[in-house]
Amino acid sequence: MHHQLRKNRPRADIGPLSTEVWTVNRGIRLFAADMAFILDELDSEIQRDKSYGDAIISYEKPIITTRCSPLVHTSQRYPAAEILDCIREWAPIGDPYWHNSIPMIVAYAMLIGVKSMVIWGADYTLPGGRTIEDDRANLEYWIGFARARGMKVGVPMESTLLNSLKHQGELHVYGLLDQGEAQAWLEGR
Repeated sequence: MHHQLRKNRPRADIGPLSTEVWTVNRGIRLFAADMAFILDELDSEIQRDKSYGDAIISYEKPIITTRCSPLVHTSQRYPAAEILDCIREWAPIGDPYWHNSIPMIVAYAMLIGVKSMVIWGADYTLPGGRTIEDDRANLEYWIGFARARGMKVGVPMESTLLNSLKHQGELHVYGLLDQGEAQAWLEGR
């Protein structure tokens, strides 16, 4: 029955060009995805919440994690050393500045050569500025890093990430309120 329910869940659609959908943590119970990232120790997560643990154990797609579990046949170790080796070739960093799962996923995407990605549901603050999770800056750093390396990283206009919601898709250049003037200024006109 549990297996049957998951197969009937709708696949998340991130647009006409999406080829894969990844999810994080409890997202494995929300919709069908091609891969999941549970970057907490799997055995601890399985023991902490029986329902979630059952979902982890029975998940049929790859689960990338920091510490694999013999109970989860689809678990694969997050390739931290390989990612850091690549990143250090691009920029001299010491601390990888991975304070939560989503920045680690962006770094993973960079390693495997993802050309573009859209990040849904990674809102660290709600409209009005109420924080729901710390480390928004951590993800925004990694989005900037990925974009500097040539990856197209999209954020929905409804997201508070990168102030997308605040600016509602308008170009924001400090000191220039007129959209046409801001665009011209950026183009050197």
